[in-house]
Amino acid sequence: MAAEPEIEIDMMELADIGQPMKLALEIHRQLRAQFDQVPTQLPLASLAKAVGIVGIKEIATDDFEGTLVVQDGFGAIGLRKGLRSGRRNFTIGHEIGHFVIPNHRFGRDKFQCAIVDMGRERSGGNWDSRPPLERIEVEANEFSAALLVPVPEFQKERRRLGTACDIVHIRQLAETFDVSQEMMAKIYVNASDESAAIITSHRGLVRRVIPKSGFPYLGLRRDAPIPATALTSTFRPGGGQSSISDLCEVATHTWLDRKGSVSALYEQVFVQEDGWAMTLLIADEEDSDDEDDDRDWNRRSDRQM
Repeated sequence: MAAEPEIEIDMMELADIGQPMKLALEIHRQLRAQFDQVPTQLPLASLAKAVGIVGIKEIATDDFEGTLVVQDGFGAIGLRKGLRSGRRNFTIGHEIGHFVIPNHRFGRDKFQCAIVDMGRERSGGNWDSRPPLERIEVEANEFSAALLVPVPEFQKERRRLGTACDIVHIRQLAETFDVSQEMMAKIYVNASDESAAIITSHRGLVRRVIPKSGFPYLGLRRDAPIPATALTSTFRPGGGQSSISDLCEVATHTWLDRKGSVSALYEQVFVQEDGWAMTLLIADEEDSDDEDDDRDWNRRSDRQM
């Protein structure tokens, strides 16, 4: 394995930035000044060293996904042994976040982050009413995601794949940035020009729903069964057939609780190992403009090509 490039980070430029996304952007700015662009696969060990983390060690444990210990202004990261590459990178980014986000270290010299912490998000409700420990885990997650997938580099790689949505892009982009497919799925749908959603499932049961803001209401909860008539339930690759289906139009009631203004719904599924599957849904919504406007016709036609 090639040695990672040396990185220099001016910590004074980070000192007064409390917002996780802005911290990641400042690190990107400094990396671009050194390398002209942010590497699509960040040299995380070098970055950790540059901010004051003296070591990263894998530990055989089920007590945490990642841990950070701080002493005399320096840090050390521990990772649960056996993490997949994308999850490992996210966990390192998460612990770097705890180290560089100024208010996280007030009165604390140790962080021990469980798998549930790695999934915490800034959901609806009163942010200030959430427990402080939950808030710092959400912020570390936001920092890690922003750090690992810089927007200009993502947009450049996304454009290379064409304009239409395709679930295969998620796998390709996850490999490009060396992050998990679930993390890339969230970035992908939020950046899409389409009204899109991703559903991950295991052995026919929903594990996570990732809708773009404004996507029609699905009414799915964790452990809910995948609809029996959905392509995800009926698609059976084998005999040389690809594990990724075509994008097919399905009845709106297959997935949607309420049709609303949706004129057509499309589904594509990626069947993975051990009963896992990832489903892409795209909703076409009726345009309020004149019927002579052919934009929706073009979009529908493109899907059949």
